Amino acid sequence: MANITVDAKEVLHKLAKAEHESSKALVQAVNDCADDLLRVSSEIAPHDKGILEKSYAREVNTNRDQVTVNVQYAVREGNLNYAVQMHEGEYRLGPGSRAKPGTEGMSGTHYNVGNKFLTRPLEGEADTYRKHIRQVLRQVIQKDGQ
Repeated sequence: MANITVDAKEVLHKLAKAEHESSKALVQAVNDCADDLLRVSSEIAPHDKGILEKSYAREVNTNRDQVTVNVQYAVREGNLNYAVQMHEGEYRLGPGSRAKPGTEGMSGTHYNVGNKFLTRPLEGEADTYRKHIRQVLRQVIQKDGQ
């Protein structure tokens, strides 16, 4: 008769540690992407007095299965949300906006100042953000596998 004994306690401990490290890395990677989106969107938001570029808010929600970051801009003037008007509207850029050079996202793609300042980089950088998150998680898994 032959017996095989596996120390499940050690294996389960390593799995729990890997899950914890992966969760931390996932939150950090998603925040990296949110930081990039905030930087790019702020740098390509139209400029008059500079209020719009600084009016962003970010909310991070995590649970066992997902990490969500909500990014929004809001500048209220009475009943008007100026940020929404500038994001969605069609207009000519003023001198302050024309003086801004635009910027590059995480992918290296250049974005010009103008409307859809949040949507354009979100959609344009989506693949790069996904790749970044996968790469960070891969590094954690490889590190834990050694």
